[in-house]
Amino acid sequence: MINMRKLLSRLLPLTFGILMSWLLLEVFLRVGFEMLPPGVQGEIQGVRRVPWSEETIIPAQPFIIDRDFQVRMPVGLKDFPVRWSDARFTYDTISAWDGHRAGLRSDPPDWPLDIMTFGDSFTWCWAAWTDCWNKRLNLDDGWHLVNAAIPGTGPMGQFNLMKELVPPMKPKLIIWLWFPNDMSDDYDLAKIRGEVGDLSKGPYPDPIAPPSGFASISAVWQLISSRFASAPTPSQYRHYQELTLNGRAVSIHTDEYPHPYSLVYGDTQYGIERNLQTHADAEKFAAENNAVLLSVFLPVKEEAYADLLTANSYLPDSYIDAIGEGRRKLLQQCEDNGWYCLDALPALKDAVNAGQTVFYAFDSHLDITGNKVLEQVIAYYIKANKLLPAS
Repeated sequence: MINMRKLLSRLLPLTFGILMSWLLLEVFLRVGFEMLPPGVQGEIQGVRRVPWSEETIIPAQPFIIDRDFQVRMPVGLKDFPVRWSDARFTYDTISAWDGHRAGLRSDPPDWPLDIMTFGDSFTWCWAAWTDCWNKRLNLDDGWHLVNAAIPGTGPMGQFNLMKELVPPMKPKLIIWLWFPNDMSDDYDLAKIRGEVGDLSKGPYPDPIAPPSGFASISAVWQLISSRFASAPTPSQYRHYQELTLNGRAVSIHTDEYPHPYSLVYGDTQYGIERNLQTHADAEKFAAENNAVLLSVFLPVKEEAYADLLTANSYLPDSYIDAIGEGRRKLLQQCEDNGWYCLDALPALKDAVNAGQTVFYAFDSHLDITGNKVLEQVIAYYIKANKLLPAS
């Protein structure tokens, strides 16, 4: 009995100390979240902020499925956080007018309105608002602008929003930003509407499962279990490789399978045809509403970094060339019809070759320097083609 008492007298303080240390570490991981390395943030951001609430440390993006747009954002968000890989910022949302259902990341309209911008997350912008290419068109060039982008959408959904917002808001210029995932997005929206059946899609990385069990409420346990848990059944492909480019580690697709945005898959083949038709319809719509439409076509990271990748034999020219086939089809349509269109690849590629980062190292979006390059090339095009009166 005496030995048991001595053992308990030693174990109880030790246990209490461990529990208190664990509790303090749980508090620190939440309070000091912004100071943690990005990898640690990514692992614990899905843990509950407190055990008795469903709210996570970083809430999931609040996409709402919409049959017109594909998805939309809620109106009235304030300082909503984004922590995707090495991209981190917050955003607010407003409505175009009281009662409109789509949350927009924009300043309120300033009349008369010069520009409305449409597109997906590259137009919504994956950076602080004052660093975004469309906001810089306002700050640097003086144009009145409303950003009407919705992340996670394609041209069909974006055009539906355009038809709702442009007639009453009457912009002089519509800037429509396209990115290669717009092809699969138009396929996805058509599936939501029941307009198309199952088609082949490119392989994508395995989804990251959210924390479960005790790990769903304990950030410490989530970190421990993620180190020792058995890995889920992996995809048969290695999707990304980490390369050193311009002196920093960068995540780049491998060439173990055709890129998901190349035109070898059913969804992209279907999607590019819908993209082409929707852009043609939008040109007529813009003219009917006394607006000019400027279509801007973005490349993926591998295309902007092509010279560095091929020079070091990381990716073959043929692989990179196939990624841009959809963009080139849209550009050709644009040029054949005499529409205003801009290929952003040359400017972004020149910036990369000059040592600028342009894209995030691991996230797929444009970083601050990429947004600046895009704003400059768009502003130059607008002024060179006299699409707006000089500010």
